[in-house]
Amino acid sequence: MIQQKKANKGVTQQQGEAIKELKQKIASIDLAEAAKRLGVQYASGILTLQCLGKNFSVDEHGNIITEIHVNPWVAIPILNYILYGKGTPPSGEWVTFRELKGGEEWYPLYSQRAEKPLKKIADTYTELFNDMLQIFNGKRIDYHYPADISIVLLPLPKVPILICYSGPDDGLESSLTIFYDKTVEENLNIETLYSLIAGLVVMFGKISLRHGH
Repeated sequence: MIQQKKANKGVTQQQGEAIKELKQKIASIDLAEAAKRLGVQYASGILTLQCLGKNFSVDEHGNIITEIHVNPWVAIPILNYILYGKGTPPSGEWVTFRELKGGEEWYPLYSQRAEKPLKKIADTYTELFNDMLQIFNGKRIDYHYPADISIVLLPLPKVPILICYSGPDDGLESSLTIFYDKTVEENLNIETLYSLIAGLVVMFGKISLRHGH
């Protein structure tokens, strides 16, 4: 347990340093130009984009202003998106994490920190998808992939994710798959995407504990 706490502290420290470095980089770029590149709002020295339907703003010094608490797992990808995202719009073509560049290499970690824990939350907390729709501005869609429910979330502008879930049925266990628009590679690299999804799963987990028990 002590080793786990040390490991967590190490990760938290690394994330803190990464955020500090990203803030410094943001302070050195033309934020108005970045907003134009990404197609997001800019006014009075502040860039504002939407994360799951909530405002996330950054000023010219790299300071973060948000409507919701955003954990470092999510904050780091957002700052990277502001710095390096091309603003490429979605193509409408959905692919799995493994099909993305570098996805095969990152998949074992992604599976442990994203898909498996999200499936576990969905299995035990039945209101998860209602929360996605009501709290996080999700949209139900009909998708050809066999699933009981398919929901699109927009964690970043032009970076939609599609979550397809089927509950257990006739002795078959439940299944959950997350799809990404093929253009996600233009806006986030694979490591940043992994961090974003792992961070969202942490957020969903906390909400399920708060609301479900």
